Amino acid sequence: MTRPHPVKHQIERLRRELSTVEPAPRDALAGKSNAAAVLVPIFERAGELHVVYIRRSDHVESHRGQVAFPGGRVDPGDVTLLDAALREAREEVAIEPATVDVLGAFPTLSTMATNIIVAPFAGVIPGDSRLARDPNEVAEIFDVPMAALADPRYRGETEWQRDGRAAKSPAILYGGQTIWGLTLRITLRMLEILGA
Repeated sequence: MTRPHPVKHQIERLRRELSTVEPAPRDALAGKSNAAAVLVPIFERAGELHVVYIRRSDHVESHRGQVAFPGGRVDPGDVTLLDAALREAREEVAIEPATVDVLGAFPTLSTMATNIIVAPFAGVIPGDSRLARDPNEVAEIFDVPMAALADPRYRGETEWQRDGRAAKSPAILYGGQTIWGLTLRITLRMLEILGA
């Protein structure tokens, strides 16, 4: 009896869990300046899952210079929130929507500091995807192995300003990047599903 491939097993575990989540209705987030849909792109390299992140440009309206997932506001042409997430991923990092194997949705979340409501979706992209950033919105594209995201050696804190006061939040510190806030919460939920 052959054992299942670990990466395929992880992907199917995510699919099983995320396919049970009912995404927020489009009308709940469409047309709101404090609402967005994002894609959590996952791919396989050398037998291990990796997660794609972006560092937002210093020219965008909110969360300048912060680590995030590709995404943005819902446009009138987006039939669903998933459509918005896929469109934004194409615009920001050149992920072609037709190449994404959508696993499902995470529950809708809100950012702590700015109260932006986010509908996150996860999808597997081909390992050989040629990602390219839109320099107006994205300063950098990078990926992190799932094993590193789960590794306690990369856990720490980051300091940020809230109402003029310094606040500290947990973070994953990896490769010179700081993953925190809502992006960290989505990442931790993904690791929880995977039992990491």
